[in-house]
Amino acid sequence: MRRLFPMAVPMVMLLVACTAPSSQPTTGGSTPASSSAGVTAEPSGTPSSTTASAPTADDGPTAGDDEPGRFSYRCTSLDASPEVQLSSLAEVWAANNYTRMDSCEVTFAGDEPFLPTPREAEAISTAASQGAAAEDGLATMVDVLRLCTRISDETGPGGFEEASHGTLLAAAAFCPDAPQGNIIAAWAQGTRVGDGSHLVGESVEPGEVQLLKPGASASECSWSLTAPDGSVVASGGVPEAGKNVELETGQNFTSDKCGIWGKM
Repeated sequence: MRRLFPMAVPMVMLLVACTAPSSQPTTGGSTPASSSAGVTAEPSGTPSSTTASAPTADDGPTAGDDEPGRFSYRCTSLDASPEVQLSSLAEVWAANNYTRMDSCEVTFAGDEPFLPTPREAEAISTAASQGAAAEDGLATMVDVLRLCTRISDETGPGGFEEASHGTLLAAAAFCPDAPQGNIIAAWAQGTRVGDGSHLVGESVEPGEVQLLKPGASASECSWSLTAPDGSVVASGGVPEAGKNVELETGQNFTSDKCGIWGKM
């Protein structure tokens, strides 16, 4: 036992020496660890906040501006398919039978009273430049969204031909990413028009137009182009409508039972 005692003392001191340094680094290491955790949390928060704010930037409107569940879309089909109930423009556009849809009835499904989002307020302002009361604003927004569900300019009631110029402009701005966005834009810009009376330079662009899609009663089609003083510049029916008709600013272009006119 006396021989082992001198060896035990150095071993105990060695263990104490090893223990002291190891505890010191551990204490010192805890600071970097917590610092590292703080650094990790901070960057992860920064990108997420950046990503969240990106959609609210002044980008062009997309289907994402139509919040799911805010409006309800009851859509009918051209064939015998049953009606479908959808909750957003994105769902309408992604529907399997979208190209066979006739029209969609749009109703507000959000919390009452209707308070337009910034995008909706902009669309309402564009469609009704004189301003609108809350209930009128909702009706205007419903019209805009209904146009955004349209497949083409020739199917179903309440199409582009019946819409006001302001509503067309609002729809073109609100849903440019719609599958038929280029058609909406053409009607809004006046490069496509339907039957009715159109002042060249306002509801229809000047330039050459022709009958693109004859209507159901095209056999009875008649059209005329008059100068500002009322004198007839040109007129005709379907045969002449198939050729280019030159429209000049200030003239009045009138079409009856012809169909859809536009630039080639």
